[in-house]
Amino acid sequence: MNNTIKTIDEYIANFPEDIQILLEQIRATIIEKLPEAEQCISYGMPAFKTLGKPLVYFAAFKNHIGFYATPTGHKAFANELSTYKQGKGSVQFPLNQPIPFNLIAQIVEFKHNENLSKTTKNKNPKLPNQEQVTNYLNKLDHPLKNVVEELRKIVLATDTEIGEQIKWNSLSFYYTGTMQAFDPKEYKRDIVVFNLHKKDVVLLVFPTGAKLSNNTGFLEGQFTDSRKTTSFCTLTEVKSKEKDLQASLKEWLTKVDK
Repeated sequence: MNNTIKTIDEYIANFPEDIQILLEQIRATIIEKLPEAEQCISYGMPAFKTLGKPLVYFAAFKNHIGFYATPTGHKAFANELSTYKQGKGSVQFPLNQPIPFNLIAQIVEFKHNENLSKTTKNKNPKLPNQEQVTNYLNKLDHPLKNVVEELRKIVLATDTEIGEQIKWNSLSFYYTGTMQAFDPKEYKRDIVVFNLHKKDVVLLVFPTGAKLSNNTGFLEGQFTDSRKTTSFCTLTEVKSKEKDLQASLKEWLTKVDK
């Protein structure tokens, strides 16, 4: 299977028509049971999530459809699945037999309830990114808060694929689109992070800024890693450097390994 596939539609389109019909029926069964489930490609196959946690996966093979509900899902329906070939957290539905759509729906419901239970038990569930950012800004006590807020507007206005979050205990911005797999320590998704340790300056850190052309000298710093920085002290300075900032952000986006 092509590892560049990004959507379930693309995945299904790779198979003969008769297999496409089965895959679409499985997908429809899951959606009918949980319309709010998030659809994605994970481990190279169609996947669904609820509450930010894995729900089920499925994939087509030469002689069967693989269905994956993690060990707990399969253990809960051990009797119902006993007639099928299984592995740890997986089951094979032969193509020469009817697909048990009703059983799939039951497993999906079980897994969602399990995810819901895990979320409820978490005393301090992680807030959505936007809520984290709002809370952070509401509590921010910094002499240059107005500079921070203006820079934030500029960054977000640059491109719709730039998202915001709280990372490294600070306001940061990242690429929200699909990327090729990479080592998290390379910080390839992180675009720019605010550094507010000093009271008289707002420092923007580009974790991978060294890859940018920086023809205007907008970015500064000689680091042993790939960081580059730029600083702002006043709203006037923000205005004067706005075009350079957005140019750097746009160039960064062109270098994403999609």
